[in-house]
Amino acid sequence: MSAARLVVTVDVEEWFHVCGHPTYDRPESWDSFPSRVVPSTERILSLLEESRSRATFFVLGWVARRHPGLVRRIAEAGHEIGCHGDLHRRANELSVEEFRADLRAARASLEDAAGTPVTVYRAPEWSFRSTASPHLSTLVEEGFRVDSSLLAVPPIGDIGNPLRPTVIPTPAGDLLEVPPLVGTFFGQPAMMGGGWTSRLSREARISRAIEEALGRGESPVLYLHPWEVDEAHPPMDLPPVARLVHFGGRGRVVPRLSRLLSRHRSTSLAEAFPAARRGRGVAA
Repeated sequence: MSAARLVVTVDVEEWFHVCGHPTYDRPESWDSFPSRVVPSTERILSLLEESRSRATFFVLGWVARRHPGLVRRIAEAGHEIGCHGDLHRRANELSVEEFRADLRAARASLEDAAGTPVTVYRAPEWSFRSTASPHLSTLVEEGFRVDSSLLAVPPIGDIGNPLRPTVIPTPAGDLLEVPPLVGTFFGQPAMMGGGWTSRLSREARISRAIEEALGRGESPVLYLHPWEVDEAHPPMDLPPVARLVHFGGRGRVVPRLSRLLSRHRSTSLAEAFPAARRGRGVAA
């Protein structure tokens, strides 16, 4: 069994990739918005480089086509390239064939830019929702071995979703599901590995959850977005709850991550779970 290690993952998307918003969820208008993904991703890369850490970067196919040099830069720095879909569509709103088409388009763009195979996936907004999603089987059919799309935090995900790395059997074969770190927020299940509940929680609370996972021999999975570290983030027209989710606690992300990486050098999903690449199950 591999030793437990901190895992950092990054969902590489633009600041305007907001599912369901009438202004921002329109791919035909995306080129009219100022792009911020390159400098904000570069900031994350610099943080990782300072501690000689590695991470998995889940990149949108749309981003890869517009910024292939960024994808190459990530891969050449020794990080793993994962797939975040093509057009940032919620997977549970796509048919099986629509999902397959989106997956294939994204993977082709990513592999063309990175020059390496892409076999790990994360759905936008954790949108597989449950282990009953037919898209898990599609991933296996398309050659993916690892998924990180299920969250055991209602209403985003089913409370029965895995809390730890779990091999999920599908009609097409086994798939390793690697969920993010989950804890509680005001007594309710909540993301501890990233997102607004993590940003608004006390740093000591998040650190304790990470240390407890490592102490149990588990590899806690964290996640962040480039727009969370962008000091020049453009203004957005969002309703109050969406504004809190998007902007709440953003100023804490960089200093907290820097302090965490000074204590624990992070790794990628590929390095933390090498057995999954060989089809032999999972080690924490």
